[in-house]
This record gives sequence, C-alpha cells and structure tokens, in this order.
Amino acid sequence: MRLRQLGRIGTAGALTVAAAGVSIVFTPSVASAESGWECYGKQVRRCATVWWDRETDTYWARAKITDVAGGGNYTVKVNDVKLLRFNGTETLTVKSAQDDDGWHGTEDLAGTSSVNPCRWPKNSFQVQARFSWKEKGGTASTKTWRPAMGWGHMCD
Repeated sequence: MRLRQLGRIGTAGALTVAAAGVSIVFTPSVASAESGWECYGKQVRRCATVWWDRETDTYWARAKITDVAGGGNYTVKVNDVKLLRFNGTETLTVKSAQDDDGWHGTEDLAGTSSVNPCRWPKNSFQVQARFSWKEKGGTASTKTWRPAMGWGHMCD
C-alpha cells in the first residue's frame, strides 16, 4: 500500500496540526528522506526524529546525541530507541532497538528497523530514546526523552 502525500506545501515546509497536546507533522511530497530532527541541549545536543524513507514508504525512529564544540568534553551514547504510535487512546511501542554499542567521543546515532505506517492509517508516530553523556572521569547523566511531536501520513 502506497502512502498518499498531502499536496505541496512548500519546498521545505510541512503541515503541522496540534492534537492531544502533540503536534503532528504531515510530510509534504517534496520532503527529503529526513523528516527533520527535533533537538534540545546546549553542551550535549540530543535529537530525535521519525524518519520517512520515500523510496520504501516506511517510517523508522532515529536518535542522535552530539558533544557540542565549545562546551564540556563529553563522551556520549544513545540507546533504547523506540518507534511509538498513538492510536487515539494510548501510545504503543511498534519497534525498538537497544543499540548498546558503547560510548563515543563526539556523536552517536541509533535507529529502529522500519514499518509501513499505513498498517495503522489513523495513527500518529513518535520517537523516544535514552541519551547518556559524561565528562572524562565523571559520572554519567541519562535522560529518556521524546519530542512533543508526532509524524503521520494520509494513507490510501
């Protein structure tokens, strides 16, 4: 089943609809394969997105953490990445990936395997991941986070 994209909204834009306290982004037909990262953090940048692969019409969750230049000197890791779907009543895990490949000097990236979002045509999707960082010789800080944003498509 193919995804039916909304009409063109702009070369880099997306239509955002607020529902149940979460913004839902409908990706326009001219969007890149990357749906856009939602990020926060100054010295350690934590980012997550629901990635849309246009060629296969699938979604997958992606997360990354980066030690920002000019801040502290942190090692970083991201794991326990989840692709979640909201069915109007509850949020459920569709895919997850542990990605326990250890600490990295500057950046770590992790993601789930893909799903066909039209399997659940009336649902929106979110990403959640566990981010960890530590200064050399220090103790690790860990935060599980998901953007207050959902991604969705209109399916045939």
